[in-house]
Amino acid sequence: MNWLQIWLLTPALLLLGISTHEVVLRQAKHEPSINDNADLFCDVYSQVQELEPDDVILLGASRMQTGFDLKVFHNKFPRRKSILLAQSGRGSSYPVFEEIVKKSDFKGIVIIEETEDTLMSRKYKGQKYTQKEFVDYCNRQFTLNQQVNHRISALLESQFVFVKNEGSPLRRLWVNLLSQRQLPEQFYFKTILSREQLIDYDRADILSLEEFRDRVMEEVKEKAQQSVMSPEEWLGKTEHWWSTVNQFRARGGRVIFVRMPVSQERWKFESQIAPTENYWNRFVDKLNVKSIHFADYPDLSNFNLPDTSHMDMGDKPVFTRLLLTHLENELQ
Repeated sequence: MNWLQIWLLTPALLLLGISTHEVVLRQAKHEPSINDNADLFCDVYSQVQELEPDDVILLGASRMQTGFDLKVFHNKFPRRKSILLAQSGRGSSYPVFEEIVKKSDFKGIVIIEETEDTLMSRKYKGQKYTQKEFVDYCNRQFTLNQQVNHRISALLESQFVFVKNEGSPLRRLWVNLLSQRQLPEQFYFKTILSREQLIDYDRADILSLEEFRDRVMEEVKEKAQQSVMSPEEWLGKTEHWWSTVNQFRARGGRVIFVRMPVSQERWKFESQIAPTENYWNRFVDKLNVKSIHFADYPDLSNFNLPDTSHMDMGDKPVFTRLLLTHLENELQ
């Protein structure tokens, strides 16, 4: 075999291998998904300076990522832009809000999804993961070259299953085929370019999902049996929000706090830990800001949340339309 044949055969074999991986993974019902990493966050975060006073930034955690539908917002407000900067599993969104207030000129609307626990959480050091890490990464490491490379990678990730690096099914493919003689189980959630996360519970393994729900509920029940912090002490631990919110409003910005739905089973115990009227309501009254607490609105409280906390992608547009209806006066 001469060098010309080798040069022709090598890319052909590579293409065949890639195609085989893609076909096998799609047969296993895997779908393309974007890595929800710091690069994706920074790419969206870089748009903050371009926003107008009528535009919207969405902060929070996984419930905002899985529960708010940006397409529904854009259909209702076609001339306004909204960007999603919520971060899953990294606690309070306060570091991102603080950065926006102190380092940008944005004076539009910020919708912030928090819980009673995260509202009083400000500690950065000593925590394994916080939302501040992504902000620091954007400030120090997210160069133009990094942004270009990320956009190319994200575009490929949005089209092909095999490209995804973090948590890739590709790494599990041959392990499953060789050791268990079966295709790897598909993921039931995915991330898209807007940073929204889509959950399809019909794709989830029922037993695994039930075990996860049971573990979550055990933790919630255990917490409900512990001594509860007084409303006064809790309110004092939220004071870091006060000056930052007031600074943002002083330049014309508006803030809306949202408590996203949890399952009725879970809320039964969480409402014992922090009754709305003694905790959430006192916080928003202190700040004199608009808020939506799902428990105060029957139409926001009746969604099925199989893992107790996150919304199925089929319910996401319906929930968003209802939420926007309740926020209509604030958004007009």
